This record gives sequence, C-alpha cells and structure tokens, in this order.
Amino acid sequence: MEGWLGAVILVLSGLGWGRQVSAQGVTLPPLLLSIAASGLGLGLCIQAAARGHDLPLALGASGALGLATLMALKAGRD
Repeated sequence: MEGWLGAVILVLSGLGWGRQVSAQGVTLPPLLLSIAASGLGLGLCIQAAARGHDLPLALGASGALGLATLMALKAGRD
C-alpha cells in the first residue's frame, strides 16, 4: 500500500514542480519542498519495488515526469 502512496506523492510533486516552472520560475522554498516530497515518494516506491511490486514505481516516476512536462509546456503561460 505504501508503494501507491509513494506513487501519488511522486505525481503530485511533479505536478507542483511543473506548475511552478510554468508560472514564475523556481524559488528556493518550493524547490526544497518538491525535493523532499520526491525523495519521500521515491523511497516508498523503492521499498515496494524491493518487495516485488514494481508498478507503483513505474507509474509514479513516469506520471511525475509527464505531468511536470505537461504543466511546464502547456499553452497560456502567464
């Protein structure tokens, strides 16, 4: 179950990172929060993968990268 929690944390971290990059650029406090959240999510996913549950790691990592890219490149940047 913690693998899926890690995947959700990774995806939300990617979403937040992409929104910040597209809005006003990267500032230190959100950058540190994003790094901490990504580390936590990745750690939970890796623990699950070590027990044989690879899907949360694959979905969390690819979802985070995909959402960060989508949010950073979406039309209508301010």
